[in-house]
Amino acid sequence: MGREEADVVGVVGACGGAGASTVAAALADGLRRAGRRPVLVDLATTGAGIDVLLGIDHREGPRWADLRDARGEVDGRALVSLLPTWCAVPVLSAHRTDPVVLDPGVVVDVCSALADACDVLVLDLPRAALAAGTGAGPGVNAGTAAGTGAVASARTGAGAGPGPCERGDAEHAALVGACDTLFLVTPLEVPAVAGAVAAVALARRTGADRSMRLVARRPAPGRLDPWEVSDVVGLPLACVVGWDRTLAARVDRGQGTPVGARRPLGRAGRELAALVTAGTLTRIPAVA
Repeated sequence: MGREEADVVGVVGACGGAGASTVAAALADGLRRAGRRPVLVDLATTGAGIDVLLGIDHREGPRWADLRDARGEVDGRALVSLLPTWCAVPVLSAHRTDPVVLDPGVVVDVCSALADACDVLVLDLPRAALAAGTGAGPGVNAGTAAGTGAVASARTGAGAGPGPCERGDAEHAALVGACDTLFLVTPLEVPAVAGAVAAVALARRTGADRSMRLVARRPAPGRLDPWEVSDVVGLPLACVVGWDRTLAARVDRGQGTPVGARRPLGRAGRELAALVTAGTLTRIPAVA
């Protein structure tokens, strides 16, 4: 990448509405508070945009739709300086009025450039990314390709060989494979736990499960125990995110995700950031 490689951390939901974007934002804020230089990237380029969740959708700055032609060598530092910020964290988001299906090479080139301009790249991944590269044929093995070098290496294959859908799978597989750590956000509800089991099964096909850790989210209406859920899903428990009853109202008012020191998300963000910063999230050995 031209300098010391950034850590790459992915956050993905076990089901729809799991709160992966919220946890990704809390993690990015926790990293900033720990003295790191994170960039938060929303990879759901056709979605509503994480900027709405954070209450910064009114701020000027490039979104994914503005980068549709960004191919090849992208100036990551210049891009970071232009991005809107939330809690001093640069954020690359989709835009609700201009959702865009991007050439997969654009996503990889932009993420690679951003990794050159920060020391932690936080990827808010769509759940479909876990299925990328699990079909027939060779692909990026997430169990061996972790690190921002894996993102950069995907540049060489973009736009050549297979068709656009197959290339898209390869690029998404490269992004998942580039993650040093994947946090699987799972609400403490039975359908969500079932989704987590399915997500791990998908990740296992490419070896991505070896970098996965469980993030359990309260409330637990059926009194599910986070540590028992960890056993059922088969992942180490990284953190339990407490329930903040003010979250939905704050987002509706445009105030963004509450990550103050005494808030549940603030505490969770600091815990996850400490794990990432300490480098204690070693990969799980492959199952023979």
